[in-house]
This record gives sequence, structure tokens and C-alpha cells, in this order.
Amino acid sequence: MTLCVICVASCALSTDFALTVEPPPSLPFEFRIFSNRLDIFATSRLPTTFTWGRYNIEVYVGRRPRPRPMLTPVRDHASLSAGGRTIEALTSAAYFPPSPSRYSVLFSWLGRRGNSPALALTDGMEPGQCWAFCGDTGQLGIQFTHPIRVSHLTVGYQSKSPTTSAPKTLILWGLKPAESELCFTSGVGDIGTPTPDFGSGYCGIRLLSGIYELSDSSPYQNFTTSVDRGHYFDRTIVQVVGNWGNANFTCIYRIQIYGTA
Repeated sequence: MTLCVICVASCALSTDFALTVEPPPSLPFEFRIFSNRLDIFATSRLPTTFTWGRYNIEVYVGRRPRPRPMLTPVRDHASLSAGGRTIEALTSAAYFPPSPSRYSVLFSWLGRRGNSPALALTDGMEPGQCWAFCGDTGQLGIQFTHPIRVSHLTVGYQSKSPTTSAPKTLILWGLKPAESELCFTSGVGDIGTPTPDFGSGYCGIRLLSGIYELSDSSPYQNFTTSVDRGHYFDRTIVQVVGNWGNANFTCIYRIQIYGTA
């Protein structure tokens, strides 16, 4: 019997995991369970799929025509625990709510912990446990410990928070030194799309873009790189081009970036 279990952080402390069970040929069935947050592990779907709360359950009965690759752990290179950090010079100004305000309750947690953009690179997802920047457009610069070939961006937002402050249109940029050949051979994005501040001596390569859709079933949404650039990046910018209607501020609860070193 083959058993593979993948957890985020520590299995004893996390409820996010992917598990696949493949019994011996005498018992021709297999199943897989994974949390919504780890949907990027599902590189191949099993025929029967249903959800149970925040978990996905996939079942196959019968003999598989060919072996299915084992699940491969994916590391969130942007997380503080993995050595990721924010780039202050490439990150938008934080929003501090006026007092008194109808948003005081939402931001009371931020007042105690500090409105740091590093919150977006940690696991906390309680209401108000987010980094807020001014206005409906902004950017978050992220430095990795080493270059990676970016494959996915995962964005999380607490569904119990006001929906208008959630990010909507997002673009992920990979940064290269200005003298890199890639800066001269690749375009930076669609005509009319505002480009962020890439910093002195760098150019930006657009890796993916998408719309974050608000959902009650899962706070996380995965985006896949639209073009296989075949290049590695040790710094990126997550650009928010617009939110869901709040002109004063935008909240970023969770940013995760996956790829291969």
C-alpha cells in the first residue's frame, strides 16, 4: 500500500494537508483528500470528486490504466517561515484608519500588532489580521532566499471581513536586473495596464494576472503562471490593480508563491 501525506508547516499544528492512499492491486481502489488551500497539489483529478467543508475528497474504484505520479511537496517561498521577506522600497504605504471610525473594530487587531506588510506572509487569517494599504491600487514587493521558477500564486482573504476591501485584479511580476537579456526581449504587460515601481536597476516580467473571486467556501484562490518563461526570480511584486469597491483601503490577508528552486 502506498501512502503519501503532505502538510503545511507541522502536521501536528496545521489542518492543511494532502493525503493519497493507493492499496495493493488486490484492492483496486484509491482515494485522495486535500484541503482547499492545497488544491495546487492536485495535478491529476480522480473521477469521483466531492467536497466536505474545506476538504476535497477524490475516489477511484477499479484498476488504474497506468501509474499516477506521487504528490510532490510544494514550498511557499514567500512565507516568513521559509525565509521570504517584504521589500519595503517596493511596497505601498500602509493604511491607518482614522479614529473614531466604523472600521475601528476591523482594525483593532492591527492596532495591537502593527499594520506590517509582513502579515501577508504569515498564516494568520482571523478577521482584521491583514495588511492594509491606502486606496484601491498598490503593490507588495517580496524577496526570496534564492531564485525560483515561479509556478503558482495563492491569494487568501477572510470572508467575514468587508468584501469591498478585498483585492480584485492582481498581477504577479518577476524582477530581473536591468542588464538582463530578458528585460530587452520580453514585454512588461498589456498596453494600458499600469506598471508598478520595479525599483532602480530592475525590470518587471509579467508572470500571471487574474481576478480574485470572493467565495464563502474557501478563502484561498490559486493562480497559475500564464507563460512558461523558463527563468528564475529571487524577487517578485504582487500588484493589485483594483479592489471590490473600497476607495479608502485594500486588505491583503495572505500571499503565497510556489515554484521550483
